Amino acid sequence: MKNEKIGIVTVLYKSETVLEDFFRTLNEQSYKNFILYVIDNKSPDNSLDKSKEFAKSAWFETKFIENDDNYGVAKGNNQGIEAALKDSCDYVLLSNNDVVLKPDTIKKLYDGLIENNADMVVPKIYFYGTNKIWNIGGKITWYNGTIKSFGYKKEDKGQFDKHIKIDSAATCFMLIKKKVFSIVGLMDEKYFVYYDDLDFVYRAMQKGQKLVYIYNSTLEHKESTSSGVTSDFSVFYNIRNRIYFAKKHRRFSYFFYIENLLYHYSIRWLKMNKNRRQWRLMLKAIHEGVVL
Repeated sequence: MKNEKIGIVTVLYKSETVLEDFFRTLNEQSYKNFILYVIDNKSPDNSLDKSKEFAKSAWFETKFIENDDNYGVAKGNNQGIEAALKDSCDYVLLSNNDVVLKPDTIKKLYDGLIENNADMVVPKIYFYGTNKIWNIGGKITWYNGTIKSFGYKKEDKGQFDKHIKIDSAATCFMLIKKKVFSIVGLMDEKYFVYYDDLDFVYRAMQKGQKLVYIYNSTLEHKESTSSGVTSDFSVFYNIRNRIYFAKKHRRFSYFFYIENLLYHYSIRWLKMNKNRRQWRLMLKAIHEGVVL
């Protein structure tokens, strides 16, 4: 079996509390031929200092890119991808840092890619500390511009224990052949955060790239440690980018359907929550998504 070089790319922003487990479980990996690229988006906490501290005791090489502002996840990933390709990495592994790996997570993911002749692969991801599925990939549901994730929040009873070719997946932990970037390009930085990964994977599928879920590679995900599930930040970029994604990839006549659906859903949701501030924020997000 080959032992090709992997460039692991992770973007820091308010990541201080999750970094110890991230570095510890990377340090335990049975697959050894990788470099970690840490891109700091001027995180307001001690993420960068903590990363440098943990990197000193790690056996693997860590390279840092320190930005002077928060340029978003999409640009941060692009900076890491470009650095990895410049260093002649054979693969790029896009990784959240709020993940906890098993010792064989990377090896099984790499082996699965080779065995399935895939271009991109994702593992089985659990909610942290549970046996419930967070992500194993899925498919785009165009009527509302989201991903329908297979097995989401279901107890894992072995029902997903087979490798599956899939249409879409989050890049929470995705191993990608270097040639994919020459075919597809990089992340669309207009997204800033959210939907940049969905957009990238969709473009890859349109270019004939093969994405496979590798069931025996597993990890746990500490969901939404940097932005919060219902924070203003999350609400704004989810709505804005959902509309931008739909407009970018669907027919003109379809744009208005998506926009109207989101508009009325947003109004109804906000009335139920009686949160006028977020109501105004969502109207702004809808407008930006339309004109973006």
